[in-house]
Amino acid sequence: MKKSLIFIAMLALATTLFAENEKVSCESDSGKCSFERSGEMLDIECICRNGKEISYAEETNFFPDDEECLAQLDGDYCHDADYICENEAGNCTLHANGEYFCTCLLGVFGAKTKTGTSENFSAEGCTAALETECGMELATTPRTMCTDSEILNACVSYEMTFTNTCFEPVTEEEIETILDTPVNSVGRESGLAEDIAYCCLNEVMRNIYKTKFECVEAAESCENKECCETCDVQLAYLGEEGANESDTDVISPAPEDEDTANTEAPTTGTTPEDTADGDSAPATDSEVPAEKEESKSDGCSMLFL
Repeated sequence: MKKSLIFIAMLALATTLFAENEKVSCESDSGKCSFERSGEMLDIECICRNGKEISYAEETNFFPDDEECLAQLDGDYCHDADYICENEAGNCTLHANGEYFCTCLLGVFGAKTKTGTSENFSAEGCTAALETECGMELATTPRTMCTDSEILNACVSYEMTFTNTCFEPVTEEEIETILDTPVNSVGRESGLAEDIAYCCLNEVMRNIYKTKFECVEAAESCENKECCETCDVQLAYLGEEGANESDTDVISPAPEDEDTANTEAPTTGTTPEDTADGDSAPATDSEVPAEKEESKSDGCSMLFL
């Protein structure tokens, strides 16, 4: 009889100890959760796919099994967590309401933010938005940086007019090569590529280019390069007429805190008369890239004359 009572007591104690150390964990596309009982308290800890953490304890008799753990994770705690995706070209955050915020990297020119909406709230939807807005590779050439063809064509026109009128001429075939030349390389082609890319990405500088371009085009004669001095072409790339003002097109990489970064910005329009004024990049309060230094290239580009 005593042996039976001792056995029952030990069994009850083991059951109590086991109950006090119950724990279950689960993981899915939404994140991961763990439930652990400590005495009469249930400790709940979850980390969602976007890094959001949930941690608290409650007094309850409920203890989930594996299926109920997943139901809590996907249905209550992390079902509307943002999707975050990235590649060499940039990164995107997709919100449950379908809005996304992307930061596209632009080589030496920082980054450009883009926003939109997606009907596919999933990891695939986030990736699709990223590839649509930023592509799959880091943008380092004028052609990959300047996604607005009208603005790109305007900047190429400015560049060719200035170069062919005032400096060493460049052919259309050479321009095609320049458009695919990385701006962070060396040589004349790289310098011209940087000028075109900077024109595309910097609205303030683009307006300076446009003014000087119109001046050169309106000149009665420029055989001896008289209009180059009159139109101040040699200063167009030094930014002495406003390049230090706030640039609404090029920004620094977005902060990690999505609440700070997720602000919708207006875009500018394009008119037939001025294809260089419309840029689809969202405006931000970030500063423009640092003013170009005269020592950056080998001196072949117009920028450094």
